[in-house]
Parts: sequence; C-alpha cells; structure tokens
Amino acid sequence: MKIKFKKFLLILYFPAISFFIYIFYLFFNANKKNENLNIINENEILTINMAELPVIPWNSEQAAGHIIETFTAAVHGSLAPIYIHGSIDNTNQNTLLESYSCKELTCFAKLKKGVYFHNNREVTAYDLEFSLIKQLIAQKDSNYAETILDDIVGINNVKNEKVKIIKFNNIEYPSKLVEGIQVKNKYNIEFKLKRKNNYFFYRIIDGKIPIVPIEELKEDYINWKKYPVGFGKYKVTDVDFNNYIFYLERVNLSEKIPKKVRLIFSSNETGDIKLLLGKPNIGNEQNEHRLIFPNVYSNAGFLYNFQTELGKNENFRKAISLALDRDKIARSSYFNELSAEDQFIPNSGYFKEFRADIPIQEQNIKETKRLLNLIPHNLWKNKIFQVPTYWEDAKEINTLPYIKEIQTQLANVGIQTIFLNTNNDYDKFGDNDPNVFWFTGFSFATSDPNKNFAHFKSGSYFKHEHHFDPIYELLYEESANKIYNNPNSVKMLSKYFTQKNIMTIIFNLRMTLSYNPQKVISLGNQYNGIRFAIWEVKIRSQI
Repeated sequence: MKIKFKKFLLILYFPAISFFIYIFYLFFNANKKNENLNIINENEILTINMAELPVIPWNSEQAAGHIIETFTAAVHGSLAPIYIHGSIDNTNQNTLLESYSCKELTCFAKLKKGVYFHNNREVTAYDLEFSLIKQLIAQKDSNYAETILDDIVGINNVKNEKVKIIKFNNIEYPSKLVEGIQVKNKYNIEFKLKRKNNYFFYRIIDGKIPIVPIEELKEDYINWKKYPVGFGKYKVTDVDFNNYIFYLERVNLSEKIPKKVRLIFSSNETGDIKLLLGKPNIGNEQNEHRLIFPNVYSNAGFLYNFQTELGKNENFRKAISLALDRDKIARSSYFNELSAEDQFIPNSGYFKEFRADIPIQEQNIKETKRLLNLIPHNLWKNKIFQVPTYWEDAKEINTLPYIKEIQTQLANVGIQTIFLNTNNDYDKFGDNDPNVFWFTGFSFATSDPNKNFAHFKSGSYFKHEHHFDPIYELLYEESANKIYNNPNSVKMLSKYFTQKNIMTIIFNLRMTLSYNPQKVISLGNQYNGIRFAIWEVKIRSQI
C-alpha cells in the first residue's frame, strides 16, 4: 500500500514539478534574450559625452553654447540652414523656412508646408511668432531673447497688457505683442526692423530660441509638461534627471541615422563621442581619435562688475589686461585648442574683416604697476578676489593649466585670486553683488559680428557687466546700421570695446572632440563644433 501511495504522490506532483521547471526555463531564456537585446540596443545607441559640467540641455540660461545649439538642432530643428559667408552647411538638418529675405527695413519669411512637430501637428507662422516672444512674456527681467531680437521694432518696449489671444486651428496663441512681428497667414510672417540688417535671419537662428508647440508647455511658457517637443530629426523619449542622462530617438525610421542617442555629462572616459575635451585624461583612450575644429567656438576672459569701484575703474581693467601674457596662457592648454586674443571678434575666417586694426595687447608689467598705483590701495592690495566662473570645460576649474597660469601672472602684480568652480545658477552679476571679476566667454554660433556686442548695450540681460555708455551705444548703432556698406563701423566698435577693456578677452577656444572608431565610422559633414550635427554621425550598427 505504501509503495502504491508513493507512486500516487509522484503522479500527483509530477505535473506541478514540470510546470515549475518550465517556468524557470522561460524565465532563464527571457533573461538571456533581454541580455542579448541590451547588447543589440547598446550597439544601436550613440552615447555623446557633452561636457563635464552637468546641465539640462534645453535650459537656455544655464546650458553652454555647444550644448544648447546641438540639442536644439537635433530636437527642435532650425529655421534655416546655417551659413557663414564663403561656406555652406551641408548637414541636411530639418529646417522650417521655404524662403526668407530682407528688403530695406522689412524681412519676409515663408514656411514650408507639411513640417510637423513630434506631436503630429503642423508647424505654422503662429508657432514661429510664439516661439520668438515667449521669453518676453514669461520673464519680466531682461533676457537673451530681447538681445537676440534687438533689430525688431518694438522689442524693447514689450508690455504684457498688449497681448492679444488669437485662436487658430483650435489653439490659442498670444499674439501682436511686438509691433514688428506680423503673422500674415498660416505660412507667412513679416518682420519690421529698426535698422537694416541682412544678417537678421542668421541672427535669430539661435539655440536659445527654439521653435516649439505652445500646447506642450506649461502655463509659464518656460517649463515643459513632459519633455521638449520640436520638429527635428530626434525626439526626447526619456530623461534621468538625477544623473543628467537624456535619451533621444530618431523620428523618421527610414532615415539612415543613429536610431538612438544618449546624451551624458561626465568627467570620466565615457561616451562614443566626447565633446569639449577639458583634461588630458579625456579623449586619450587607446585607438581613440581626436579632432580640433578650425572654427573658434568661443572667447574667454574677465567680465567686470560695474557696480564695484574696481569694476568701473578703467585703469584697473587696463592693468589687468596688461598683466597678462596671452601667448604663454594659450600655450599652456592641453590640446593646442587655445589662441591668444584680446578682441571680441575672433581673428579667423569670415570675422577677420571686422576686427580693429590694432595688435594684440602685450604684457607690460611696468605699466600695470603704474596703473594699479593710481587706484586706492585699500581696494586691491592684500586682498584675495574670489572669481566666479562659467566654464563647462571642467568641474574642477583649478585643474586647468591655463587657469593656474592666469592666477600666477595676476599674483605677480599683486592681484590675488581664487577661481571658483562653475555654479550654473551664477550666470551674471546680481544686484549688489560684491564680486569684481567673473571668468566666462561668449560663443560664436552665427555670422553676425554685432550679435555679442549687443550683450553690453543698455537694457541687455547683463545689466551690471557694463554701465550706460553713450559712446558705446552710438558706436553699436553705427555698426548695426552700416555693417554692409562700411565694415569700418564694426572695427571702430571693436576697437573701443578692446581699448576700454569692457571685457578683458584673454584667448579664443576651438572645439575639441574625440571619438571611438570601433563604434563611430564617420562624423559626417560637420559644419562646426558649436552646433554638432548628431544625425551626420555614422555608427557600425547602421551598416
């Protein structure tokens, strides 16, 4: 009986045991499949290390130039192809305008039909108007948009009570806020200018002003309901905000571009492509290829706080400039990516014709000390100046050899400094800010030589980085009005800016990157390193 009972139990439990074995088999194989799937996905994902300093890539006030320009081009697309005189952008980017031109003080733009946001809604002229003015509505203080759009009639006297709500295709848009922006119909828009500017469209093609669908933004017109939405070749599919990892996927599945892209921020040897190499340990892995773009990415130097006695003292600013051996500072860079500079317009390419005809300032210790002795000693002698920075090259800015060289040269004339690591929230001098110096730079993303000078006009976003200067205001207007007929007007502006040391420019920086040739076959047609065309990259999984 016991034997029969045992057989009965075995027969009873066998199906259950078999079922659990089968479940284990499915689970084990599913894990193996997932592992294989992850391997496949990793092969398909292009990982780009954007910079050491982590930032949200669509934050227009905090993201560095190459970060926001690269992200905007990939996700939001562009108004038109980017051109520098004598060269053409062949990067096959997604663009919105079918045609655009300027005649005297009026500029005309016609949108392409059939351009759709990632939410499957067609882009219209009302979206273009909204995208240009949304910062003016959202932020009471001066902002980048006002500086970029400075040529447009009425841009400097915007009042929110003027806003009219227009309903088009069941979407409500704030409209007619700026006198010089006039939507004619679904696909046509006109701009009335204060001054003639044939660079107008090149100037407003800026990563800080992406073309966006109003319905995807929260009511503040700044923050997204979920993720940014544009009409570019890539859409944002996921974000790890804690670790600053941003996932993109191609929109058009038939396009032979990387299917998935992961944007990261790391000081480690991480990424198939690493942009803006800051330290010698980045971009030096075995078999890794390194590239330095010929274009100047940005300048760098000291901005001064004109609220302070030293910042507004012309002798002090001049002394700081003459204390520096710019060539020696540039030679201290790791990858030869720096070049000595003292003007706001770079000495390269198309921009050269607009530079002032003056030599780069040379170090002059004797004159530096003479100028410093004209300034009350209690303001600078035996003091240590903290220098805030906005410099995305490295998290630890004092690891950069050219920063150490600048400190050493200033210390040799009695100016003691401590450079502080970049704080993303410190993007200009605040009211009553005690700091005298701020180390940063301005990028060259467009071909308008006047664009960066606009930051130092009255009413700019940087209100304490220069005081009201009627001569500067006059020279800027002359330059903006006469640039096409008389490049000398820009030269005069540049000369005044340089000789007054409104900003002490120390060097120019070229974009550097490295890539892993085992993953990346080609970088494709890259117009410049500032606006890196992700879709141009070819990886092995595309073969």
